[in-house]
Amino acid sequence: MEKFKEILYTNYVSTHNKTLYGELTVAKMEGISPVLDFHFKRHLPADKNAFLLDIGCGDGNFIYWLNKMGYKNAFGIDISAEQIEKGRKLGINNLICDDLLKYLNENKQKFDFIIARDVIEHFTRNEVFEILMLVNKNLTDKGRFVMQVPNGQGIYYTSVFYGDYTHEMAYTITSVNQIILNTGYSKSACYPTGPVPHGLVSTIRYYLWKTKVARHKFWKMVETGNPNGIFTQNLIAVIDK
Repeated sequence: MEKFKEILYTNYVSTHNKTLYGELTVAKMEGISPVLDFHFKRHLPADKNAFLLDIGCGDGNFIYWLNKMGYKNAFGIDISAEQIEKGRKLGINNLICDDLLKYLNENKQKFDFIIARDVIEHFTRNEVFEILMLVNKNLTDKGRFVMQVPNGQGIYYTSVFYGDYTHEMAYTITSVNQIILNTGYSKSACYPTGPVPHGLVSTIRYYLWKTKVARHKFWKMVETGNPNGIFTQNLIAVIDK
């Protein structure tokens, strides 16, 4: 790992996450549950006894959400001891401090579902290729990998992509499909992120954003003849083995 990344990851909570999101609390984790429900719930295994892994889990907020829904075999791994310690202090179990490449190389437990939210963009192209092959090896035969990454086609993606000094690359529907078909997976489907309607203000934002996207698609069709695409800052790729 490059020296600057080692330093930044060591201090990730105190010099980055805390600046962006403030102090993590149980109330804040409860507050993001509607967003996680909207974007991720439908992609999870139906079996609550399934084994799930969150790579680059940070403070473990996704594990907290999974536990709340009844998934007890949910594990998180992150290289930041600062973030892992924060999650443990909030009572989140099964958090492991380790390098994900080392962990995926040495792990013997197969997982039904592996997720990487805001993680893959921190790695170079060569590293991502290796990570995707290792994730594939760690999945059960019908396992699923989900990743949330900066969307290179997004209208305002630059604030996400350049908002973290450790980011290496953004992705699109086509680049996701290209890499997964060359690392042993069968198919992928990509989805937008964006506003989630769970109250008055968020519902207004949701419909205003839909209006913005409709206009953007019109001008894309004018230029290219094809209006299709995902235009949120991030995209979610659901990848089946």
